[in-house]
Amino acid sequence: MIKHYLVRISGEIVLKSERTRASFERKLIRNIADMAKRRNIRNIKIVRGQARLFVKAPEEVESVLKRVFGIYSFSPVKPLEFENLEDLAIKVEQEFKGLVSGRTFAVRVKRAGRHQFTSMDAARIIGARLYKYSSGVNLKKPEVEVFVEIRDQTAYLYDRIIPGPGGLPIGVNGKALSLFSGGFDSPVASWFAWKRGVALDFVYFNLGGADAVYRAVRVLKVLVENWCSGYSPKVHIVDFRPIVAQIMEKVKPFLKQVVLRRFMYRAAQCIAREIKAHALVTGESLGQVSSQTLWNLSVEEEVLDIPVLRPLLGFDKQEIMDLARKIGTYDESSKVREYCAIVTGRAATRACLKEVKEEEEKIPADLLREAVNEREIYDIYKIDPIDFLPQEDIVINFIPEEAILIDVRSRDEYDAWHPEKAIHIDDISLNSLPRGKVVILYCESGEISSELAKDLREKGYIAYSFEGGVPQLRKRFCS
Repeated sequence: MIKHYLVRISGEIVLKSERTRASFERKLIRNIADMAKRRNIRNIKIVRGQARLFVKAPEEVESVLKRVFGIYSFSPVKPLEFENLEDLAIKVEQEFKGLVSGRTFAVRVKRAGRHQFTSMDAARIIGARLYKYSSGVNLKKPEVEVFVEIRDQTAYLYDRIIPGPGGLPIGVNGKALSLFSGGFDSPVASWFAWKRGVALDFVYFNLGGADAVYRAVRVLKVLVENWCSGYSPKVHIVDFRPIVAQIMEKVKPFLKQVVLRRFMYRAAQCIAREIKAHALVTGESLGQVSSQTLWNLSVEEEVLDIPVLRPLLGFDKQEIMDLARKIGTYDESSKVREYCAIVTGRAATRACLKEVKEEEEKIPADLLREAVNEREIYDIYKIDPIDFLPQEDIVINFIPEEAILIDVRSRDEYDAWHPEKAIHIDDISLNSLPRGKVVILYCESGEISSELAKDLREKGYIAYSFEGGVPQLRKRFCS
């Protein structure tokens, strides 16, 4: 159904100069259109007004208006023309008499343009016409509110206000590179950067192999597909495992975390310069972990020539997790393991810059160049997390989301113990498995399941054998 919407632009946009405001509003319109197109919402018409956008579109556009930065709030409205105040009051009465029936109400009027009446005049006369249907007027805590926004000789009637995310349209404040891990912090930090109008690309440092990349990409897809608008962000995946191996072998244990962070900063800065990003964005919160003390942040940041934006600097962990729930990344982030924490014992909280530099010299300089030059770059909209599962290996040591888990042991062994949601091989036809779904087979040792997985792979299925068989599964599901 095609509906009309009145969209209220964020107040700080309205306060800009006329030239800047017009530029921001045009960007906001493009961002709305972009997100709507990606969600296959067509037939959208958007008209600029004074501190307002007037949108005519299918009602599915509400899911877009709730998520485009730069929108303070919006309302589904009924636009109508009127000749004078009495004519307007009659039309409002017909529209809202059912809504106020038997309930307390209040009339809220806003007005722009030249009229022979004030907003208070309009509210009083409209209220008088609706009063007979109601149980009375209550301006402080009414059961229902009737809103009338008057623009010249058109009135927009509505009874609810839906909040938007506020902020500035993505893209009006330049470009930055977000250091993204997939945990709770970095997605929320990226969301805040978007809210301030910064377009982001992302860099992910692979420290844990296929499992780590797969789960981080799942978080990234949720974040981008729900909140990004106006452009197609890219993710740069950098294999940092060789560098971590050198750090673990050669660097003093209590300085490993700081050294790792400095290498990440260096790599991120190289990529930022290449993509013409003006800053880095991180999910660091002051004092949350050892690498994020004020002293260590100073040492880590010493390698940089570009600014670091830290939107979460003053948030504690619980606040960040609450925000992750709000923006929809919490569930996927909760499945991401922490790979950045490479120090198991005491870690330095006030690292000495001179000592850190001496430790860094133990790491071959060409490792960083190789990692950056050999990184993989993807358009986030075009990738599927499944693409990052092992392509050559037949074995896998984790279970992807929504995978079909098949037990190929005997029925007695299956009945004695099996993971939740596992299916016995006798209860499913291997030749009729859904294409495009990940299939994980397991047996006691992994040998039989490997052979069956190879057969399925040859038939075009995305099939794997769980590495280590039942003993490893028990550790995963029973720990």
